Amino acid sequence: MTHAKFALPATYVAKGRRYMREIRRAVEAYWYATIEDAEAAALEVRRVTSAVNVLDEAVFLHAFGDSYRRHRARDPLGKVVMGLELIRNCEEHSPVLYDDLLVGGAHYGVPMNFGGDRIRVVYRWSLYTDMPADYVNIDPAAPEKQKRARGEAQDAYRKEVAGRPVMDTLFDAVCFFQALDPQLIADDPPNLRWAYAEDDVTDPQALVEVPDTDPRVLDPTLHTTYRPMGMDIYETFLTDIVCRPSERRTARWPAWDKTAKARKTGLVQQAKDRLPPGQAREIRHLLVEDGKVIGYSGFGEDVHGLLGSWVERARQVGKDVHGGYRYFVRSDGIEISLQSRANHEVAALTADGRDILAELEDAGDRPRLDLAWLRFLEDNLDLYLQTRPRP
Repeated sequence: MTHAKFALPATYVAKGRRYMREIRRAVEAYWYATIEDAEAAALEVRRVTSAVNVLDEAVFLHAFGDSYRRHRARDPLGKVVMGLELIRNCEEHSPVLYDDLLVGGAHYGVPMNFGGDRIRVVYRWSLYTDMPADYVNIDPAAPEKQKRARGEAQDAYRKEVAGRPVMDTLFDAVCFFQALDPQLIADDPPNLRWAYAEDDVTDPQALVEVPDTDPRVLDPTLHTTYRPMGMDIYETFLTDIVCRPSERRTARWPAWDKTAKARKTGLVQQAKDRLPPGQAREIRHLLVEDGKVIGYSGFGEDVHGLLGSWVERARQVGKDVHGGYRYFVRSDGIEISLQSRANHEVAALTADGRDILAELEDAGDRPRLDLAWLRFLEDNLDLYLQTRPRP
């Protein structure tokens, strides 16, 4: 790919830089909105999609025409830009309010300076199939300018945006434009000392880092948070608001979901080929989906020798047992080890041939023992890898 081919002519540079700054401003605003509520996050992410659309159509498409259009259609990051156009068009032109555009995933407590905390939510984009028809539909008789979403934008959304972490797609768009023209890359940011702060408005004698600006706020459940100002002139590096190492905080880092998928046959497969930590795992519950047992959960030793919960797919448990690892079910105080059967199936047989493994109850919604936790680990492979660490 020849980036110089899309270096902006001088007449476009100022607008290109302005709207790259707007993307950075909106990305930072979205980041802090994730500790407010879903509507605040949706409002800020709409700003990002609008700025992306200005850079896409008013700057690069206007400057380079069909050559840019062809390049965008071939580049996976360009397809992310096209997919975000669907959101921009629907949010700005559809009369439908789609409350489930952002799907909440992991929730993290964000401690505040003077006690209490807020919850930060890691959002993913809605699946295309979940969107209301009136939100995304195209009227075949409508002129091109009146269509809410071009067919190629819908296709790009399905393939490169739907179901992915919102922040990964936003940084993908940033990467796309910066690769086209390095003039859009800003300077590195300074180091920030504070990621967040709270003004204790209930105690006038409290030593606070940010002065009380509104003495009318008396509700002790309300928190006033502050984000660094003026950072949008620099390359975006999001502050650490209770983050996991895998979360993407700058465009220079690769998208975790794409990286994890690419490494799945590597690190994850290696983890599944080795045995779990500890000497044995006790099975307490079944993981049932549509009437079928798809996994098990229980307790066992972690890498530090401490008792912790675990969840695994049924086939993986069978593979572990076949490899010599001990899983057991407790019945009337007696530990009954699982036996390996054909096709990696397992059973815990009593002396009279009864399989007490099959008699265990479903995990239901027990935290870190249920089907939802299994799916969470499968969506966050860095956390799954910690359950089967390297020796």
